[in-house]
Amino acid sequence: MIYSDLYLNKENKLPTVIGFLFVIFTTVIFARFFLGSAGSSKASLKIAKRVEIVNLSPTQTSIFWQTDQKESGWIIYGETENNENKIVLDEKDLNNIGEKKSKYIVHLAILKELIPGKKYFFKIITDNNQIIAQPDGKSFSFITPQSSLNGLQNISPAFGKVLRSNSVDPLTDSYIILSVKGGYALLTQIKSTGDGSWLIPLNQIYSKDSQNILTISDKDKIIIEVVTIEGEGMTITTVRSKISPLPQTTVFIKDKNVSFTEEDNVLSASTNLDITNNNQTDILYPKESSLIPGNIPLIKGVAMPLTKIEITINSKKVYSAITTSDSKGNWSYLVPENLELGTHTIMIKTKDRTGKEITVTRKFTIIAQQGNEGRVLGTASGEPTIIFAYNSPIPTVPSDITTTPPISGSNFFGTVFGSLSLIIIGGGILLAF
Repeated sequence: MIYSDLYLNKENKLPTVIGFLFVIFTTVIFARFFLGSAGSSKASLKIAKRVEIVNLSPTQTSIFWQTDQKESGWIIYGETENNENKIVLDEKDLNNIGEKKSKYIVHLAILKELIPGKKYFFKIITDNNQIIAQPDGKSFSFITPQSSLNGLQNISPAFGKVLRSNSVDPLTDSYIILSVKGGYALLTQIKSTGDGSWLIPLNQIYSKDSQNILTISDKDKIIIEVVTIEGEGMTITTVRSKISPLPQTTVFIKDKNVSFTEEDNVLSASTNLDITNNNQTDILYPKESSLIPGNIPLIKGVAMPLTKIEITINSKKVYSAITTSDSKGNWSYLVPENLELGTHTIMIKTKDRTGKEITVTRKFTIIAQQGNEGRVLGTASGEPTIIFAYNSPIPTVPSDITTTPPISGSNFFGTVFGSLSLIIIGGGILLAF
């Protein structure tokens, strides 16, 4: 042993095998940490209960969707499929930017500042980065109409009022969706304040085929859906001539289908009525204790065929008339003037098949003097909200939402590149020893 061996530190080297094992161990740990995290962000396709484009216009549209259970969600959209790079939040989350998004069953997002005559693609992102798209995985799409006011119809809006099943309290926090065959649906919200009144303009319904204004005649069938925030709904089938306003306040009952067409002039919160005369005398409309938003109610009933009917309406002013039932026993009467607010009583007198006099009475209440234009709707603090045509800036993307749409599966080349990079790092560490 020489002198230097005693006083100079000897350089210790890690055996090659141990160093190689250390590199492999380090590579595995880093790979699991980085690549495993990336793998957990995979997106999967999901089916929504309902996705619908509503309130389409040249510069904006709304997306309404419904899920089976409460979920958070937002829209990604753009002009190129699978490259949707803009985000719009659920309307109920717009005041919570930067915070965790809430969970809902019914969702609505408004896409603004769109270009007329342009095709757009969109997908819905929900909890755990799940994607709601079409069943084949493709994006939903729509084309904005060309900006033109020439085809607008001079037509009165549809409006009415919805009460809860107790027939007293207004139905709030709900949606009214109006649709005509071949056209994009229109939607309005009934917010938490107000008396349950709603209004939807009808002069700008666009065709799904041509993106042109859809012409609506008085006899065209119209479907009105009432959807609550819990996802419960009821449906009213009517015609254009009977929605400005609906002749009777709607009482919401889950899953009910109500018919109010030219052939069936009775609107109530019950299933479709199958009424036959059977030689009975009755007042079919208005229903007993019904609340009527219009000021000239249609009075209709049944009696013996070709029989004289005496009609009296008792209010501040008494109205009297005599009419005759037709060959099927149907009769109707239209009040010649606007009725004032409050309760009114109808009384009819006629004879049965034996010649005996019959008297039938019916009470109803006029709750608002609403003309054909629907000028009176609710109170000043709770008028219905119309989501139809307005422009405002697109909300800032919140910090807790990525602007890059999640992509199903993993990136093979990214995985290889990441693994090679980690091996090189490990090799560098080995050489350092």
